[in-house]
Amino acid sequence: MTLTPGAGVDGWWASFHHEPDSECIAVAIMTRGQGMDVGRSWPANITAAARIAGHLLTGPLLRSYRRSWGATPEEAASSWPGDELLPAPSWSTTHAVTIDAPLQDVWPWLAQIGQGRGGLYSFQRLENLIGCQMTNTDRILPEHQDIAAGAEIRLHPQAALPVARLEPGQDIVLMAAPEPPTPEQRVTGGLWSFHLRPTPDGGTRLVERLSMQSGPTWQEQLFTSPALVEPVSFVMSQEMLRNIKALAEAGTTHRTNERTTMTRKMIGEKTSKQHRRWNDLSPGQQSVVLTLASIQVSLAVTAWTDLAFRPAGQVNGSKAKWAVIIGVNFVGPLLYFTRGRRR
Repeated sequence: MTLTPGAGVDGWWASFHHEPDSECIAVAIMTRGQGMDVGRSWPANITAAARIAGHLLTGPLLRSYRRSWGATPEEAASSWPGDELLPAPSWSTTHAVTIDAPLQDVWPWLAQIGQGRGGLYSFQRLENLIGCQMTNTDRILPEHQDIAAGAEIRLHPQAALPVARLEPGQDIVLMAAPEPPTPEQRVTGGLWSFHLRPTPDGGTRLVERLSMQSGPTWQEQLFTSPALVEPVSFVMSQEMLRNIKALAEAGTTHRTNERTTMTRKMIGEKTSKQHRRWNDLSPGQQSVVLTLASIQVSLAVTAWTDLAFRPAGQVNGSKAKWAVIIGVNFVGPLLYFTRGRRR
């Protein structure tokens, strides 16, 4: 399917979804994903910062794991729509997740990505530290289902990626390059694409691919290098895929139980298991959380640094194994310092 620049998908959207009755509309508005954290909590963002630091410090140790997280060997090796736009990338990653929801329940969450739209479903506070002004939504926004080929998806108020390819319901390809480069033409460019494919059991595979091509100067090579970009993008993309999965699955579950859910909502029943937001905590509780997070970050970074510079012969077991273990709360660093090092 080929769409001309600026062409919307309103007609496709209307045909893709049946017209629900008023009760279904109310259920969708009130319950679909509502109340989920979606990368907004401070503890989650602080932990994410520590994980990014750990991946940057350990560098190549976990690179093969990060580059194909969640993807099957076939998915990682396959050519996906849009790959032809960057035929010889310097490096690429393929991440994937299985979603227990039909494809038509996943697409609306993907269609509304972007700053000023539905957000990127990742660690919002980390993104906003660099001025992204991102707000992750926890519901489907009908006014932002109008993604079109040739449109721009903003990642920052001053930065946007054009939609280079679009197959509604299946593929979104975003590309940053002055023009489609050739293998002989080394210009800085990037390609970020998302692909939905149905599974035999009625679920959906969501595959994300990031490809980068470095330009000729050392500055371009530095700021597009896998040592810098790949660890950061892994942590952020992993959160994004997990949140899209959770939101889509919650929507499917709510529709399955829509009448029961509507009854509970109408009588004002509230769940007691909702996560408390940062602003709900007292100053004392916030201080405790920040103190514990600081201790955990310090322990993990210290352990990862020691592991990175310690000869393999002075480590009990593989360094890759310990790099993963260190990331497990307080327990991982303590295990490494007490059991992982040979004296």
